[in-house]
Amino acid sequence: MGVSNKGDVVKFRMIGVAAACIGLLLAGCGTPTAEPAASPTPTKTVKLTKVPDVAGKPFSEARDLLFKAIIKYEAVGSDGVKFTATPDAVFMVVSSDPAAGSEIEAGGTVALSLEATQAEATAAAAVKEAARVRSLRYSFKCSASENAITAKDNKSFTKLQEIWEAPDFARFKSCDLRVGGKWYMDRYELEPDEAAVVKQIGADGGDASAPYMAYGSVLLLCAIPPKDGWDTKYGEYPSGGPKVRAVAKAAMTMCPEAPFVAELLRVAGGVPPAPKTAMGDGTFVVGRDIAAGSFQVSVPSGANGVHDCYWERTSPQGETSANDFISFAPQGPVVTVYAGEGFVSRGCGNWSMIG
Repeated sequence: MGVSNKGDVVKFRMIGVAAACIGLLLAGCGTPTAEPAASPTPTKTVKLTKVPDVAGKPFSEARDLLFKAIIKYEAVGSDGVKFTATPDAVFMVVSSDPAAGSEIEAGGTVALSLEATQAEATAAAAVKEAARVRSLRYSFKCSASENAITAKDNKSFTKLQEIWEAPDFARFKSCDLRVGGKWYMDRYELEPDEAAVVKQIGADGGDASAPYMAYGSVLLLCAIPPKDGWDTKYGEYPSGGPKVRAVAKAAMTMCPEAPFVAELLRVAGGVPPAPKTAMGDGTFVVGRDIAAGSFQVSVPSGANGVHDCYWERTSPQGETSANDFISFAPQGPVVTVYAGEGFVSRGCGNWSMIG
């Protein structure tokens, strides 16, 4: 029993070999495994862009140039304080930081130094908005009919210049007016400059008892040429007296570029109108309403002469000095009138001076 069996020795040897083999398998079967190579760290690509030259340019232009260059901005006032609101487009850029030509990362930010502070920008924006609102304060509707309020051919305007430049300007006979959304003959609050116009009308002898109506009258007088005889609507002659002269003076001051400003100037200066060389039916003073001289009725195109026309000349005291009833005149009657006398035309149509 003291000597080991040969078979047992062999068994133990086989067991040892197996264990060693298992160990080698666990360790890679005896073949060393290479360590994996470390992956290279990717390099970040930075896209650069150049700062455009924005000094001396309006803010709106500078902003657009930075946008095209893929650059953000922050606005800094002349007091060094950053803007918290978008500056007005017209403010000038003094300089940029970084300066023009510098390369920065796309999407980066450039500080724009402006010529004004934010407080100044806010005040300027308020003035601009007030001007925009004021530009829409007046609303005119003008027509070729005698009553623009009920007319169906009205054309709308917000400025006097628009009326004067309208293709139909020469045909307009009346305009309706709204001020701040209210009819000018209804009560509305006057702006300070409007109130100053009315105050001057009163100082010049005009009627300022209803300020809103007085101011509206001036605006309408500026819109289209006044009707014939407008300067005597208060029954005062030769040029309407102080009431009409005061309104004409205010209109002349308010709209000196009106195409008919010469008529406003005439009445404002108290100059009588020049006698007319053409007239229709009516009653006239020769030398005041119509010029002295010879007049003939104009036969309408396509008409067979003049029918059933009555005319009369009267002395300054009213006596009839000459008259006639024309049953038919192929060429139209001719009448010579003299300064100081009266002339009456009924059913004759239009007369024109021929000498």
